[in-house]
Amino acid sequence: MSLGARRADALVVIAESFLAHGLAALKGGDRHQIVVHIDEATLKKRESGTCEFEDGPSTAIETARRLACDASTVEMTEDEHGEPLNVGRKTRTIPPALRRALKSRDQGCVFPGCTHQRYVDGHHIEHWADGGETKLSNLVSLCRFHHRAVHEGGVRIERCDDGAWRFVMKNGESVSTCAPNHTRPMYTPSDIAKGNDEHGIRITPNTGSTKWTGEQMDYDVAIDSLLYRTRRAAGTATVS
Repeated sequence: MSLGARRADALVVIAESFLAHGLAALKGGDRHQIVVHIDEATLKKRESGTCEFEDGPSTAIETARRLACDASTVEMTEDEHGEPLNVGRKTRTIPPALRRALKSRDQGCVFPGCTHQRYVDGHHIEHWADGGETKLSNLVSLCRFHHRAVHEGGVRIERCDDGAWRFVMKNGESVSTCAPNHTRPMYTPSDIAKGNDEHGIRITPNTGSTKWTGEQMDYDVAIDSLLYRTRRAAGTATVS
């Protein structure tokens, strides 16, 4: 995760925290918001069209779809000249009651190994713009980093038969699934340490350190040693 991305996330956290707990005059948060204008065909079919921040630059379609996963939406109908004909009511893509249920079930980002429990987004596994339902079985909680990994990074989420989640990378590699009704990896650090003890594996701060101190390699000695080990393993070693 780049420094710029971390700084952007930090700024979002500060803004959200102030909106949630700041001055009473700012109650409701409507004075501070990011508005993205996107054509319906662009959002639903990824066709060319408007996809831009209000009074700002254009943005990638997948970024807009990620923001639309968990946001307020207003449907606006315009004529061929861009003049509004009808403006619908602002609604939340995930209603408050459903958000409470989602928070209670996931208790944070469900990506294996992620410990983020605050400032997570509700992600539609099948995007609502593609016809996916806004219901608990089609929603999953993701932190901002892993939400970007799913949309912009192409990570696919699958629901297993036992209710666990599986994250599949673009190269087809699967990330360890989560245990049913849990948001942490199936193997915790204590489980790993216990398994190492059972197999006689001892890992210390010096385990990954090389014993080489920079001296010159003596290839003659190295080759003789390798040949000796090979002959000894074959039972033909001789001592001179």
